[in-house]
Amino acid sequence: MNPMSGHVSPPEGDASLPRKRPRPVVSCLRCRKKKLKCDRVLPCENCSKAGCPTNCVFHPDGLDGLSDQPSSKRVPRGHPADPPLSADPRTDSVRPPGIGLLEDFQQRLARVEEFLSLNPLRPSSGPLTELPAREPTSPTRQATPDTPAPPYPGTLVVKGKGTRSRYHGQNNRTTLLHQFSEAREFIERCTRDSAILGLAKEVQFLQSKSKLPMSSPESMPDLDYSPELLQMQASLPPQAVCDRLVNLYTTNFERTLRMLHVPTFLRQYADFWATPATDRERSNTFLPQLTAVLAAALPLEDPNFRLEYASVWEYLQTPAVNLVRVWLQKLGRKQRTELVSLQIEALVILARRLRLPSQEELWRATGTLVRSAMVVGLHLDLAGNKELSVFQIEVRRRLWITIVEMDLQTSIASGMPVTIPDLDFEPLIPSNLNDVDFDESMTELPPAKPTHEWTDTLAQITLAATLPQRIRAMSLVRTSSPGLDLTEIVKQGRRVEECLRQIPAPLKLDPAPIHGETPGPALLLNRVLLDVYMRRPLLCLYRPIVMGDTREDPLFLEIEQACLESSLVVLSYQDYFDPNVADLDVFKSTAYWDVFQLFCKNDIPWAALSVCGYMKQSNQQHSTGQTPMQPTSFPPSIPTATHTKASLTRVVENTLDGLTRTIGETGSNIKDVLLLAVVLQSVRARGSAELKERWMQQGAVKALSACRQHLLPSVAQQSFAFNLADFAQMLQTTQPIFPTTTDPGYTPGTQPQLPDFLAESSALATEFNNFHEDPFALEDGSFAWNM
Repeated sequence: MNPMSGHVSPPEGDASLPRKRPRPVVSCLRCRKKKLKCDRVLPCENCSKAGCPTNCVFHPDGLDGLSDQPSSKRVPRGHPADPPLSADPRTDSVRPPGIGLLEDFQQRLARVEEFLSLNPLRPSSGPLTELPAREPTSPTRQATPDTPAPPYPGTLVVKGKGTRSRYHGQNNRTTLLHQFSEAREFIERCTRDSAILGLAKEVQFLQSKSKLPMSSPESMPDLDYSPELLQMQASLPPQAVCDRLVNLYTTNFERTLRMLHVPTFLRQYADFWATPATDRERSNTFLPQLTAVLAAALPLEDPNFRLEYASVWEYLQTPAVNLVRVWLQKLGRKQRTELVSLQIEALVILARRLRLPSQEELWRATGTLVRSAMVVGLHLDLAGNKELSVFQIEVRRRLWITIVEMDLQTSIASGMPVTIPDLDFEPLIPSNLNDVDFDESMTELPPAKPTHEWTDTLAQITLAATLPQRIRAMSLVRTSSPGLDLTEIVKQGRRVEECLRQIPAPLKLDPAPIHGETPGPALLLNRVLLDVYMRRPLLCLYRPIVMGDTREDPLFLEIEQACLESSLVVLSYQDYFDPNVADLDVFKSTAYWDVFQLFCKNDIPWAALSVCGYMKQSNQQHSTGQTPMQPTSFPPSIPTATHTKASLTRVVENTLDGLTRTIGETGSNIKDVLLLAVVLQSVRARGSAELKERWMQQGAVKALSACRQHLLPSVAQQSFAFNLADFAQMLQTTQPIFPTTTDPGYTPGTQPQLPDFLAESSALATEFNNFHEDPFALEDGSFAWNM
């Protein structure tokens, strides 16, 4: 007889004896001892209030009794029910005989953790210490046969005897460079090459003088001690300038990403200017919204705008964005749940994205925005809700899909897991309607237009319909590695490719006019961004496999071919906007080229390195005597075009040329140029190590010299540049230091001497001597793709 449960337990293993239904324990042991009323939650309310939840224990027999009564099972307050585990025979809800209470809990917890780890759509939260770190120059943890599969592709660099570490995601320079061992070893040796080291230092110094530093809110001084809204009002540009920027925003954005209902915003904009400034309420949310719109539109302005409206440009470039961010941070709890606050926060992230902060910072920001949106309930299907109008529900759907897309894209850019939970997106896809088709007065939305008709929202609903497949692809990225069975990877990749084929006709990148009109730059930009947004998950899924060793597997060949073709497509988009080849009748300034570079800053070097990876695989096949496999069973989506090494080399060289020409722009980095130049030369030939060394040195010197040549005129135009004598000296002494012949059989000693203008006794020489940067440091943050 058990005095606490009031029943006799049958002998163990005797199934013939009937088991009486046990009476459940009413209170936990602590509540029974204190003679308190227990709510039978684990931990119960009394134990939680007393600060001792671990002491909340029910008698084992009582818990067995509870497990026999599933209808009365209680769930702790604020916690969801356990996931269904009945599909696994190991998840029997009754504790086996002979197992103690603590052991039973531990086993159940282990089964829950195993279930979560097997759920492919749930973001991984594995510890970073389990990732293989392969940086040979720092004390890192090496992967062993007993090491579990990494939860996400990347490299963990540990320093300071384990006190400091930095995780480099899949798309980081450090991780990508590990795929090209010869190039990595060469760059490491560059630290001992005085000629290349000196040239790289010159380029970094000139680059630092040719562009404004990227600022963060922490580095910006306080503009004023007045409230942020007063500062926004005082610094607001004239109405004519605002009209110009608002038109730029509504024309070019609000397509792939929808934050605003444009007619509503324009009506509020007109009312704003019709109201005297003295009558505008300080708590009005429209002023921060307008400021964020102006800041987002600024990069699309003609370059002459910066000269014509210098003070406006200076304000909108950084202080305005920071003012809105501070204003958002000071919002109260109720204000944060307003839809307009989320719209402003999304606009700020767009504006920051075009100012190239670190991708990790954007990843944090979009993750916070996702959770803020879920607090507001944007992830819920509110089709039958009577408290919200159909207009509000539609605007909420648009904003939710935008926030999800932002988080997906920043996750890809930062090489980190997607933070979006496993949700059903289909009921939340917006209707294919133009903004003018509905307003706040409607009680029912008009019928959606077919997808072969252009609307303001067509690009967004195309992205929204493909979200499940692209998120699923990114969830598989953490298991995408060399040596893995490729069946599931290829299946998901084909699904993403099918999404690309299903892009509606009005959004396809086709030179044929749409509706009798020649596509303008705004439409072309949105078409390119739509395609790039959809290709990014496919490339992230395939790139780790292609960068590994070649495999005699038809599926590997399919992956290799698909990765190459998508990479070449991304690289081809440069020609639409590049001032050297773009249609001058369409692109009358370099603004769209600059914005394309901002949006696709990472995609271009990633794609170029993927092409180099393909060339590397080709070299391996030839060196081992393998016959390249033929595409015999590819689906119709897989192109079978052949590419020569010469044609691929030309594509990468053109990309390298674009990087060197924009070296003076914000966000550019000579390490991107150096990495691509060295990798390209390392995969061009299958010769001896000495020959490859010469090719790589020639590529590095040539690329750095080209950067220097492009930087000198830019530096000369800066108001804080050198005096005329210094600049004249530079122009006289600066000569190309790479040979004009493609013959790699040269030695560094045969090259002309480095220019000596920096050795002159001048203020410039002093500043240069005090300039300390390491262009070959692979582990520091400055060598990351996203810095």
